[in-house]
This record gives sequence, structure tokens and C-alpha cells, in this order.
Amino acid sequence: MIVGMLPALGGGLRALAATGQAPRLIDGYLRPYVAAFGRVDYFTYAPERLEEFTRDPLLLERVRVLAPARPTPRGVRALTLTTAHAAELAACAVLRVFQLTGAIPALLARARFGVPYVVTFGFWYARLSRPGPTRWAKAALERVALARAGAVIATTPELAARARRFARRVELIPNGVDTSAFAPAPDRTPNGATPRVVYVGRLSPEKNLPTLVDAAARLRQPVRLVLVGGGPEEARLRAQARAAGVDADFRGVVDQTALPAVYREADAFVLASFTEGHPKALLEAMSAGLACVASSCEGNRSLIDEGVTGLLFDARRPDELAERLGRVLGDAALAARLGSAARARVVERYDLAAAVAREIELVRQVAG
Repeated sequence: MIVGMLPALGGGLRALAATGQAPRLIDGYLRPYVAAFGRVDYFTYAPERLEEFTRDPLLLERVRVLAPARPTPRGVRALTLTTAHAAELAACAVLRVFQLTGAIPALLARARFGVPYVVTFGFWYARLSRPGPTRWAKAALERVALARAGAVIATTPELAARARRFARRVELIPNGVDTSAFAPAPDRTPNGATPRVVYVGRLSPEKNLPTLVDAAARLRQPVRLVLVGGGPEEARLRAQARAAGVDADFRGVVDQTALPAVYREADAFVLASFTEGHPKALLEAMSAGLACVASSCEGNRSLIDEGVTGLLFDARRPDELAERLGRVLGDAALAARLGSAARARVVERYDLAAAVAREIELVRQVAG
């Protein structure tokens, strides 16, 4: 059986590698899919080859990356993919679409070849877009893509409820994390006089990182902010940290395989976003046994029970974030209790291998 995979609009292996996430796709998804189905065709938006990202002979034999011959605008690629790869798409038993924005070629393949698809609904794109044509277009795509899917994978109960308004079949399968790789350090000890507070993700406006820098400046004790990732806000954040006298270590993009060491060196994790879907970085930090402080947005609340598996704060109040950070950094027993409960929660509910196994069974049913 051949399973086709479609990334988010404009996505591909190189785009994932730019954010350090390519190993997650290769090891977390391609490998178990190949074991289950025998063959995977990955339809990408960029000229690229699988050999650039792995040397595993089994994957190179059983995974085929179908790429454009030259750089192509993502909208054009989405609309012409069923023409450029007609035979390959028609041979697929089912398509696995990783984000709702990637459903355009899946809709076309369904109409043209009758190939069913399974799509992830991990973010409410239409609601979070600015008013105007873009929001209308995303809302229309959301309704049509959900309604015509063979099955929808929703990552949170709220998204599942939204998807059920349109879709025939919705399965709640949350994002997962490799709990064996993202595990607590066996000999975790505080970092002495200067605790480390880590953030992992895009350096972009919706992540609300100026509030994190502001909160660090308000703490009674000095801390070192470790900011992992890249994005348009980096220069602004560097300037803000310098002006506020905050020690900020900008690590840039760190490959997924190297992230566990970053978490093990930290004393706390912060996610200050205005909005989140089902945040993988928060799952990773919880799995690593870190005390986590997160903004009280829908996606973060789906993972953190206040005072049990972490602490929540109002994203628009740096004073609240400073108070919560001060508590976990100043109370080792509290930090250990939160980190231990967070780790137990992730192992119980959010193990990546278990989530992908459930997903594969769903894909098999839709294909059948």
C-alpha cells in the first residue's frame, strides 16, 4: 500500500530542517509509516531530496520525495501538484495531510482520482487571521477541507468540537513527544546563582517574547534567558534585553536531536504566547521534567493544570509572569513537584509513538 504525505502549504523537509524539526518527521512519522504500510510518497513544495536529510537505507528505499524541478510559488505548486504528479497521486491509497493549509492538493486529488485523505486540525487558522480576504479564504478552506476529509485528527478537545461541525469523522489525537529522548536529567541540580530560563520556538510577535524579557528584568534575582529559535523579532529582543540589563543567550535554531540537552540544562521553561494550538515545545519541556510557566491561552491550558503540572499567567501582564517565575526559581520543592507531575502527565497521555500508532490505524481504516 502507498500512503501519500502532504505537508502544510509551502512546507517540506528543508522548511522543517530550518526550524530543527526534520528529525521529528523522519524518525517520528516516516519510519513508523514505512513499517506499517511499506511505501510512502512525500509531496514537497521545494526542490529537495531525501538523501539531504537521512542516510537510512530503509527509508531511502521506501520513501520517495516528489519535488518540483525548480522553486515554485506555494500557491501555484498546491494547485498544479495533481497535474505534475498525477500518476503518483492516483496510486496512493490515502493521503496524510499534516496541516489544514496543506489540504488544497488533497481536495483536488480527491475530486480527480477519488483518493481519500486524513487531515490534522491543529490550529484554528481562520479565527486567528486578521479580518479581510485572507480570513475569509482560510475559513472557506477550513469548512470544505474538514467536510470532505475521510477523517480529521484534532489535537485538542476544543478543536475537535469545532471540527465536528463540518467533518464526518473526528478523532482526538494530541501532539506527542518522544518521552525517552525528552527525559529529565538523572542528576538535575540548580544552576547556582544564575538560574536558566529557556524558551523554544519562533521569535515572532505572537510568541509575546517582549513580555518574557520584561518579566526577567523584574525578578529580584538575575536569570539567564536561553532563547532557542529564529525569527523577525530577534533584533528587537536583543535590543530590549541590552537596555533592560537582562542576560539573554540567543541560541538560534537547534536541531530536534540536540534539544533534550537544552532542556536538561534549564531550571524553568516559559511559553508566553498570545495563542497556541497544541504546543510541542511545551510538551517537550514537560516531558523533560521542567517547571513550566505558560500564558493562559487555550492551547496551553489544554496541557497545564494550574498548580499541578505548571503555572499559568495572563499573557499581557509581565508582573504576573515575573511572580510565577520567582515562585518556581525560589522554591526548589515546588519546581520539582511541578516538573515531576508534568513528566508523568506527558508519559501517560502524550507519548509520540503511541499517538502515531493510533494515527496509523486511523489512516489504515480510511484507506480501507
